[in-house]
Amino acid sequence: MDAKPPAAISGTGAPLTEAQTGLWYTQRIDPTNPILNTGQYLDISGPLDVDAFRKAVDATVDEAEALSLRFEDRPDGPVQVVDPSRRPLLEVIDVSGADDPAAEALAAIEADTNTPVDLARDRIAAFRLYRLSDERHFFYERIHHLAIDGFGMVLVTNRVAERYSCLMKGTEPAANFPPLQVALDDDRAYAGSEKRAADRAFWHEAMAGLEPVSGMAPGRAISGPSFHRESLYLPQRFMERLQAFASEAKVTWPDALTALVAAYCRRFAGTEEIVVGVPHMGRLGNVAARVPCMLMNVLPLRVAPDEAQATGDYLVGVSKQMMRARRHGRYRSEQLRRDLGLVGGSRRLYGPLINMQPFDLPPTMPGLDVRLNILGAGAVDDITFTFRGDALSALLMEVDSNPALYSAEATKAHSRRLAAFLEKAMDATTLADVPIACDADVERYLVEANRTEHDVPDTTLTALIEAKMAQTPDAPALVFGDTMLSYAELDRRTAALAGELVKRGAGRDRIVAVALPRSAELVIALIASLRAGAAYLPLDLDNPPQRLARIVAAAKPVCVLAEPGNEAFAGAQVLAPADWPQEPGEGALPQVEPGDMAYVIYTSGSTGDPKGVVIEHRAIVNRLEWMRTHYGFTADDRFLQKTPATFDVSVWEFFLPFLCGARLVVAPPGAHRDPAAIAALVRRHGITTLHFVPSMLSAFLASPASQGLSVARTFCSGEELTADHRDRFHQRIAGELHNLYGPTEAAVDVSYWPAGPDDTSSPVPIGFPVWNTRLYVLDARLRPLPPGVAGHLYLAGVQLARCYLGRPDLTEERFVADPFRPGERMYMTGDLARLREDGAVVYLGRCDYQVKIRGLRIELGEIEAAIAGSALVSDAAVIVREDRPGDKRIVAYVVPGEGYEAERLRRNMAARLADYMVPSAVVEMQAMPVNANGKLDRKALPAPSFEVQAVREPATSTEAALCQLVADVLGLEALPDPDADFFNLGGDSLLAVHLLLRVQERFGFDPGLGVLFEHPTIATLAASIDADRVHDSGLEPIIKLRGGDEGRPPLFIVHPAGGLSWGYRTLARSLGTGRAVYGLQSPSIDPEHPLPDSLDALAADYAERIAELYPQGPYHLAGWSVGGIIAHAMAVHLKARGKEVGVVAMLDSYPAECWRAEPEPDEAAALRALLAIAGYDPNAHPELTTRAAIIEFLREGDSPLGNLPGTALDGVVRVVLDTNRLVRTHYHGRYEGTVMHVRAGLDHEDRPDLKPELWLAHAAALDCVEVPFLHPQLTAPAASALIAPELDRRLAEHD
Repeated sequence: MDAKPPAAISGTGAPLTEAQTGLWYTQRIDPTNPILNTGQYLDISGPLDVDAFRKAVDATVDEAEALSLRFEDRPDGPVQVVDPSRRPLLEVIDVSGADDPAAEALAAIEADTNTPVDLARDRIAAFRLYRLSDERHFFYERIHHLAIDGFGMVLVTNRVAERYSCLMKGTEPAANFPPLQVALDDDRAYAGSEKRAADRAFWHEAMAGLEPVSGMAPGRAISGPSFHRESLYLPQRFMERLQAFASEAKVTWPDALTALVAAYCRRFAGTEEIVVGVPHMGRLGNVAARVPCMLMNVLPLRVAPDEAQATGDYLVGVSKQMMRARRHGRYRSEQLRRDLGLVGGSRRLYGPLINMQPFDLPPTMPGLDVRLNILGAGAVDDITFTFRGDALSALLMEVDSNPALYSAEATKAHSRRLAAFLEKAMDATTLADVPIACDADVERYLVEANRTEHDVPDTTLTALIEAKMAQTPDAPALVFGDTMLSYAELDRRTAALAGELVKRGAGRDRIVAVALPRSAELVIALIASLRAGAAYLPLDLDNPPQRLARIVAAAKPVCVLAEPGNEAFAGAQVLAPADWPQEPGEGALPQVEPGDMAYVIYTSGSTGDPKGVVIEHRAIVNRLEWMRTHYGFTADDRFLQKTPATFDVSVWEFFLPFLCGARLVVAPPGAHRDPAAIAALVRRHGITTLHFVPSMLSAFLASPASQGLSVARTFCSGEELTADHRDRFHQRIAGELHNLYGPTEAAVDVSYWPAGPDDTSSPVPIGFPVWNTRLYVLDARLRPLPPGVAGHLYLAGVQLARCYLGRPDLTEERFVADPFRPGERMYMTGDLARLREDGAVVYLGRCDYQVKIRGLRIELGEIEAAIAGSALVSDAAVIVREDRPGDKRIVAYVVPGEGYEAERLRRNMAARLADYMVPSAVVEMQAMPVNANGKLDRKALPAPSFEVQAVREPATSTEAALCQLVADVLGLEALPDPDADFFNLGGDSLLAVHLLLRVQERFGFDPGLGVLFEHPTIATLAASIDADRVHDSGLEPIIKLRGGDEGRPPLFIVHPAGGLSWGYRTLARSLGTGRAVYGLQSPSIDPEHPLPDSLDALAADYAERIAELYPQGPYHLAGWSVGGIIAHAMAVHLKARGKEVGVVAMLDSYPAECWRAEPEPDEAAALRALLAIAGYDPNAHPELTTRAAIIEFLREGDSPLGNLPGTALDGVVRVVLDTNRLVRTHYHGRYEGTVMHVRAGLDHEDRPDLKPELWLAHAAALDCVEVPFLHPQLTAPAASALIAPELDRRLAEHD
């Protein structure tokens, strides 16, 4: 037989009980946290006999041994010892002399409650009587939770009252409390009993299949040192109704309340099931029932109400569930958490706590009026709903919440809202009949939040554009490449085309289709369509002809503005740009009304056919006028138009500039996928406003080209903008960031949120409604929801679309009557959302099979319909998977049918679907998984494998490197076959951007998206890279910095002193599109290559190399610093050979005679040249003086230079030292042409003799430009943004 455990009273100590162990470790983990100080005070009015009361308290302390516990941490674990010296005898404190005795006492009570207890040193409990006056006292009790639970506190308090009453009456009290050892022995006996094993089995079965538990608010539920509390005494009528309600259902009122509060909590959790914690005394039938100590347990209660069920039946079900749980209630919840692996992190056994305390009433003492005030009952991890009282004389509802999860305002709202919910639930037939929002919620979040009425002129988009054309005729309106149109020219061109469209049938509520790539002609076509009185319909030329033909057939446009020869437009009237008139006719253009159609945009359709959304002028005018005014746009702004016209964001990009008299810069086709091209456009044109889909913003921020940009306003919409996106943006780009939200069916955007650098929201909200617009978050019965509850997002107001073109059935389904504004409509978005306390709306995802990937709206049903239409499968399902955070991919699951071939199915889908809708993977299944209801179990669909088994080894080092990069970008577990297609492996256009960023890091140059689309297999991409003569090292004598039109003369940029041209990459990207740019690098970086005899010999060698690469000329040359001197010498040699020389540009270069007296640089100076080559200002880093420090700095900055092999570094140092020798011994020949000189305007204070005019001794003419930078900064992004347009203009003069 086991030896009897050590008695706590013996001094040797007893182990902690199971009930105490979890609390012990909670306090040990955070010893300064006072949250486990349970406490209360009695507000006693009347003639209290203080001496008798002291005797009553001290006698109670003597018999309640747990109040004198001392805890010790010993090598074999913590123990507890009853230490009589630690008895918390009553302290009497007189505060009657204070100005406000009650406030004085309460301040002292609060200070003590908030003071952590040292379990080894301090008394575990304290009892204090504060004398406010002869007729009023506060009796304060504070006991650490390790020593007492809620019922134990009641036992102690009632025992004090009993003893006081007996002293006053002269009677004897009842028997003393049983000794603490009774509870310790019982705990030990239970620990090894069959009952515990049975209880354990019960709970394991009860919790089987438990999904991750969530609370009512997002975030980690970890108790802090304090909590919010909101208390409310429920009225007499409530208690009477509660008693009758419980009686009707034949359950106890505490069980009835628990069931209703659980239903309330589940509404907020937004899950089918919620697990609530229900405190359990664990004393009934227990020998330790009257022992004041810590015995209480928390039982997890799984509640999944069928809200259509009769409320009484629901109560009975929950009550029976609780009865079963109580029979097994001694098995500790802490142990159950360990059993289920729910310890640590954010894993939880239960969410909110629902605590019924029917025994928690003020004690009675003769001649005294006593009120009970509970201060704290232990840790508040999430939120606790406590009901104290017998529901006859009193019932107090307390809401305690964790401040990390709930604000004080939210806590107060839950108190108010829960009381209203309970009252309505007790009168409802079913829970489904009970709204969760109370009257105050409806007023605040439905009415006040949607007071967005604002006067907007009842006019048309056409009229606004025409008015601005007339006001600012000479101002630049439109820029595309080298083309610039003034407002007058735009007026003329669009009026001319509009007149022609009218002749061809365009007019009010007629449609003109526009199928043109991004260009000046595209903008002209859109405005002309509006001026002709028609609505424009943009078409995506990348769509399969079948899809385009279906759209054209459905829309019946009077004309298609497109290049000829597209089979999709067979049978339609096509008007090509070459046939557009250039001058307006004499006839007046039609008058357009605010209720007329402005544009039609087709989106994905669930039935397999795209659906056309019709937007009227009044709607889009409201949206654009709100944006113009809200963000303060002026004529000084420059907008970048890069969004495809078929995406409704393009609408404000196209037209808002023309409402402000601002300038619209149109990006070249394909540029919206190229971060470097976007950055170059921003810098070149001084863009102040641009838009990104968040996933593209992520790629843009990852690109080196975006570093240091300044953009006044960047807008995001189309998909969720994350807090990470926001924070990365502000770390990298100077300017405002704004989050917008809206479906195509509501004129682009209906809500806004300023995602500034001080915004800490996570998730980032979609915000507040724009002018004359309303956002409703409603439940399934179209009832308003309060903050924190997920619901369906509906939109109402002036911006709603007229209809779906030719689809009255679908229009009626999605545009429904507004129950809050008779006679008006609202649009069912299909989005899930919830309100914040400040009224901002948070987007939560979709509630149907529609998804958004990179801002493109996709109906999965359209993809499923395309697969079914192939007749190759017997069953199909399509989902979006996000197996890696942020990497959303469409995956199709098919059960193959007769004649099935994977490649045949893929070809069939590609012919019917837009490229962004074609699944990244097709998973073949024997049968689709179904759940118990026979429905498709989407959670059981397996993750696809994007792997392609490698059938051969990489043939070259470039192939091997690319295989690894592709595996990293796509998250492949194994290296792919070199012959695998990047897009068939699961790649898409956004992942292609990420791959090219990695290629640039690895190879030192970006081949461009066009190359990847042209060469999608790893092997062909590797061959393309090799063919461009840019290998792993990037050290060849000529490297391509950017591709371009082979028919246009390229620009050759000569290396500076370090011999490398990598630093020109930003300048090359900043130049206008269409021209190839090559960098000339020193062959002498290779230690095997001899050093040149002279700078003339080096220039002659370079001239020969470029003549071999581009025989016909003319030759455009440029160079920074020493590179400019070499470029001048090359021009002399080329002229001597009879070759035509175009631009010769020097970036702050000065003739050789300026440097003859300069000392020779040492190795440290040569190494520091690497900083300038990498784009850094060497003068900004004086601490970098050693080879190791410079290399480490470059590696930390992710510069490819930091990864140069040692021999290449030696070569750079060798070239720097030798180039300086070459310069000092060089004598210039004369160049009979013009030299362009770019001077670093902020530099050379110590060398005033360095002037561009020095070149007039060596050139026929000088063309000077000055930029506000230092010499080392001239290849940095900001300087490149100023230099590139000047260089472009001069290059264009030679084309």
